[in-house]
Amino acid sequence: MTVACLAGCSSDDTEQTQKRETPRPMIVDVQGITRGDAPTTTATLNSFSMNYLQGNKYNFAKTEPGETWDTKEWPSVGTDQKIDFYAYTRGTFNYNEGNPYVSFTVEETVANQHDLLVAEHKQISYNDAGGHVSLLFDHACAAVLFTVQITNKLHTNLKGNLTVKSIVLKKVIKTGDYYYNTGAWEISDVNKNYAEYTVTNGDITVSTTPQEVAQGYLYMIPQTHEANGTEGTYLEINYTKGNEDKQATIPLAIDWKAGESYPINIKLGTTIIL
Repeated sequence: MTVACLAGCSSDDTEQTQKRETPRPMIVDVQGITRGDAPTTTATLNSFSMNYLQGNKYNFAKTEPGETWDTKEWPSVGTDQKIDFYAYTRGTFNYNEGNPYVSFTVEETVANQHDLLVAEHKQISYNDAGGHVSLLFDHACAAVLFTVQITNKLHTNLKGNLTVKSIVLKKVIKTGDYYYNTGAWEISDVNKNYAEYTVTNGDITVSTTPQEVAQGYLYMIPQTHEANGTEGTYLEINYTKGNEDKQATIPLAIDWKAGESYPINIKLGTTIIL
């Protein structure tokens, strides 16, 4: 009797264990990215992370464009329990007791910069779509693209083009917190870390025709500043006139919003280039 009882109990426990350990695959479906004219597209996105609560973090990756995303395992909750997922491509996730955000710092080396993409899928259960989680990513940063030219008058005065040695964007806040529930950024006094970004790549010959700077897009924390000399955001232009190296500054009034592109044409004339 004792042996029979032990055998029966062991069999029941095994079946229950097998039921608990049945894998429930999680499959992400990236539906798209909201701003289509940016360098990062659905086709070129190759990695991101996704959190359920603070401790459940999943890292997804593709090794080749066009591949499907790797499969993970659904969190240990009931198949009908609805939960929230938060995805992001960079930064540090904080669940923050139901008011989640991503802390993000813009790389100071422009060539190493990446846009911050974010997505969420709230109140989904395993049974809702057989373990599939669909994601539509938004661009959380502002994309800034500089072009530069000289005026016809300056071209006449110089009797030719201008050699610009560097263009540096200065006094820009580089760190902030993006909140999922509001889609807004918060920049605390503690996080008012200003940075500068060299937007050119070596000497360039500037003519009367606008040309893109070699570094391409800059991905910036959304922020607003009035033009205020060198106390606010400004451009530092280092150039050569004759055999002399000179410097000029251009104050910038900015109102950069998440998900927007900002083309800025730097037009150098006789009032700036002395």
